[in-house]
Amino acid sequence: MKRRLLAIVLLITFTIIPIYWKAYASLDAIPLTEYKSTELDSHLIGIANRATINQLIYLPPGDFPEEEAANMIRHVSNIPAHILSVLVQQNVHLYLFNGNLTDVEGFEHLHGVKPRGYSDQGSNWEDVPGIGGSKLVLAKIGHSNKGYGHGSVNLELHELAHSIDRYVFGNVRFNQIFIKAWKSEVAAMFPNRSYFHTFPEEYFAETFAMYYLNDVSRLELAKRAPHTFLFFQNMEKLPVTRNLISNTY
Repeated sequence: MKRRLLAIVLLITFTIIPIYWKAYASLDAIPLTEYKSTELDSHLIGIANRATINQLIYLPPGDFPEEEAANMIRHVSNIPAHILSVLVQQNVHLYLFNGNLTDVEGFEHLHGVKPRGYSDQGSNWEDVPGIGGSKLVLAKIGHSNKGYGHGSVNLELHELAHSIDRYVFGNVRFNQIFIKAWKSEVAAMFPNRSYFHTFPEEYFAETFAMYYLNDVSRLELAKRAPHTFLFFQNMEKLPVTRNLISNTY
């Protein structure tokens, strides 16, 4: 028993901890809580969930458009406090980066690779402004809006939603209530956009972004996909869990 326990401790010490350290501690980035800028702070006055946001967000070294970064941070602050708190507890971080995605440490291997679902004429990862689903989410500063290298209503919310799906709600995209809403409403919500018709996790991430971006996008979601809208209403009212999402539909 003692040998088995020792083996587990050694496994954690020499594999899991170094991987975690490589992903965060050696990342050439600055936690928001340690970033000192009166300009950035002036753009973040009054945002919700500031203490949690400070732990969640990483910023690049060197110069970057601070107002653009602040706008992205404000969008993320729209997410309910309990969801953001679980992200932090799960060691999920959002890195607002400059440059190419494949220049970020830990993502170099994606250079020259085409993202899932992209056409032969589509961009490779080095030209894509964001990626989510892991414990380090990337979103390129100044590329929040649709048309800036992506087709999402909001880049940072969409990419962070992939990690929320996985680490906060335990793959909620497989929930049968959500699947039912997706199948019945994806055509009305995203006509002629096969990406969302093929991958329920992409539908979750995009409708999540619409729900939390602003009142206009939320109203559009409610009108065009009312069951999906109701799913998010029920989801955010419940305690965070890996298994239970309301069966109201």
